[in-house]
Amino acid sequence: MYVAAAKINLHIPASQSLKDRRSVLCALSDRLRAKFGAAVAEVGGQDTWQVAVIGVSVVSGTMSHARERLDEVVRFIEEFSPEALVTAVEADVIPFED
Repeated sequence: MYVAAAKINLHIPASQSLKDRRSVLCALSDRLRAKFGAAVAEVGGQDTWQVAVIGVSVVSGTMSHARERLDEVVRFIEEFSPEALVTAVEADVIPFED
């Protein structure tokens, strides 16, 4: 089993409040869960209006598929809309042996 995980920094330029920011993040998280079955959590930047950090993970039976799915998730976020701009990505694939 392989777990691909990423920490993704986002800039939300149109956000003028924490409520605006939360709205963008909820919509993005819902789409990632529905489209990729990814686990998504907000892991940083909770007190800022225009910055967010999310953690995303996917699980697969092969390392290449796990990495491929995570790359698809990042591409999807980059194409999501101008509402959430990706500013940095840290990613890794972690193997779990039987």
